[in-house]
Amino acid sequence: MRKFIICTFLVLTSCQFAFAQHPSLLFTQEEVNEIRAEKGNVPAFDKTLSETLDAADAALKSPISVPAPIDGGGGVVHEQHKSNYYAMFHCGIAYQLTGEKKYATYVADMLEAYAKLYPTLGFHPLHLSPVPGRLFWQTLNESVWLVHTSIAYDCIYNTLSSKQRIAIEKNLFVPMADFIMNGMGDNHANNKAFNKMHNHATWATAAVGMIGFAMNRQDYVRKALYGSDETGQKGGFIRQMDYLFSPDGYFTEGAYYQRYAIWPFVIFAQCIEHRMPELAIFKYRNSILSKALSTLIQLSYEGEFFHINDALQKGLSAQELVYAVDILYNADPSDKSLLSVAKQYQQTYLPAIGGFRVARDIKRGESTPVIYRSSVFHDGRKGDQGGIAVIRSRDPKLNSALTLKATSHGLSHGHFDKLTIAYYDNGNEILTDYGASRFLNIEAKDEGRYTQENQSFAKQTIAHNTLVVDETSDFNGDIKQSSLYHSDIIYNDFTKSNFQVIVAKDTNAYPGIEMKRTLAYVTTSFLQFPLILDVLQVNADKKHQYDYPLWYNGHFVSLNLPYTKAINELKTLGAKNGYQHLWLEAWGQNKSSHTSRFTFFNKNRFYTISTATTPQTELKMLRLGANDPDYNLRDEAAFLVREKGKKDHTFATSIETHGNYDVVRETSSNLISSCEEVKVIIDTVSYTAVKATYKGGHSVLLCLCNIDNNKEKTHSLSIEGINYTWSGRCGIFMK
Repeated sequence: MRKFIICTFLVLTSCQFAFAQHPSLLFTQEEVNEIRAEKGNVPAFDKTLSETLDAADAALKSPISVPAPIDGGGGVVHEQHKSNYYAMFHCGIAYQLTGEKKYATYVADMLEAYAKLYPTLGFHPLHLSPVPGRLFWQTLNESVWLVHTSIAYDCIYNTLSSKQRIAIEKNLFVPMADFIMNGMGDNHANNKAFNKMHNHATWATAAVGMIGFAMNRQDYVRKALYGSDETGQKGGFIRQMDYLFSPDGYFTEGAYYQRYAIWPFVIFAQCIEHRMPELAIFKYRNSILSKALSTLIQLSYEGEFFHINDALQKGLSAQELVYAVDILYNADPSDKSLLSVAKQYQQTYLPAIGGFRVARDIKRGESTPVIYRSSVFHDGRKGDQGGIAVIRSRDPKLNSALTLKATSHGLSHGHFDKLTIAYYDNGNEILTDYGASRFLNIEAKDEGRYTQENQSFAKQTIAHNTLVVDETSDFNGDIKQSSLYHSDIIYNDFTKSNFQVIVAKDTNAYPGIEMKRTLAYVTTSFLQFPLILDVLQVNADKKHQYDYPLWYNGHFVSLNLPYTKAINELKTLGAKNGYQHLWLEAWGQNKSSHTSRFTFFNKNRFYTISTATTPQTELKMLRLGANDPDYNLRDEAAFLVREKGKKDHTFATSIETHGNYDVVRETSSNLISSCEEVKVIIDTVSYTAVKATYKGGHSVLLCLCNIDNNKEKTHSLSIEGINYTWSGRCGIFMK
């Protein structure tokens, strides 16, 4: 990698750019000519072009407005500046598609208005961000504005007089690019942010590099590619491609922000491909951008991304994915499954050559389905900082997915949740991950930013389906400490015909505590749907209180134990670390059975959580929403198992999907769980064995070797008078 940086740096510093041809960013003149020549041959793409022209025409009908900034995300002025860059983007493309000067004139007039406004601006008046913008409340939005506006400028460049170009560049683009790189006055936070390994810096480098290409500024392009010192050792787009993705293409902040970051990655890469093809940017690091897109698609369910870390409901239909699919398919059209993503979830195209070729090849019938597979996606630039594992049902008709998160923290958008699980089934999220507490661009909700509950609840460990020790979050909620460590996926086996298994481990989240979690997805002949066995093992150097919450999406049906329901007054479960936001709705203890069962339903299916307990185990039903005066939290519910005064403990749970509920016919079937008992039979340093018994004399026995991950090594245990032998860390036996 370093050799690559040095060589390309020498190329950049030893020669001049050729005189820039325009357009040359989103598309070249040759590509524009191809799009024009094919008009009428691909109706789906013609529709996109028509929509682009409609947007451009709508912009022409409105007076140009560039107001002084006053508000945050979602505010009227914020949205006006956002609308303006889209208007310029559409009009620039419309000019290239039609040759009609009116579109170019509109962009020129808008740019001249901004060139008058921008020099008068100090920092944004709201002071909401440590890296404030000038047009917007944060510099990130300034970068997004410049990415889009660079394309518009490139499209109309040849229509401008030299006097116009000089004025626009001197008063708008140069000071904006310098501001994005360096900040202003005494606030130089932008310089640090520009060189940071973070999605904000990707937008910043893309913005500076693209306007550098458009203005033929070699210095800007060098800084964009190799950081503000132009060495490639501290920052820059190339370094981001090395540091922000693992070799598997996993983005350390999680799928939601991988979706956001891939937009500037691919659009700047397209510009680099046009202007500097010798860098072969789409092949860089073993085609890491294509890998990133493939991984992003795999980290989705029913078209929506898994809610890892700060995440809202976004998926494969997002605008960013339209760019990624079209640009990366054009770069390498061998992956025909990308056509299926475009066809099923997007049905719109980037108005550029990539969009045209995707639409054309869909029309030709070249698309192949995406094969969603069980996988481990490693985290860290070297793939050595844990990862996220996904188990998929082998039968597509079952349509279920199970995730286990054992990653690094995930930068500023990470959450304190080691070894978290989530379960998706029948098109729905069943065991949920909260994601982010945010109302995107709704000004009334904290100016469109993350709400304070994102810190006080959503990031806390109790908000996730994992172990909480002594009502504290992992690393005591300290991001600096959390960022030093990662969990590990230590074992996986997706090869067996009747079960798939993943095992993860963490030794740093809580002092003196080791956690191991095993998830087995088991297909039986006696259960209606595949079964999940969840074994969460805790080993500690002293006694603690252990909480095992499972956040569920559905309606309470039953508990197999006597419980007290809060009827007239609710109390919170705790005072801090997210517990202050939890209403304690019901509580009880199961003194008559060693297995506690909770059943709920979602849409037309039932789900039963059966977990091994003792008479001392406390069971609690929780509801989110306490200490939330502004209604920022969603109404969600959890089933919590609490063990007090325990040193070593193993939580053993059967998660059973069963039954059918037909609201039209008013009938239900198989609504009672088949699980009769879940029991930890053996639990030593070397081995753990968990047995789940079901109606009809059936059972599933999960045997675990706790100290050896060798898949070839054979293990044996004698259990209830029967010898069981298996290879690898995990063995499963059914009868």
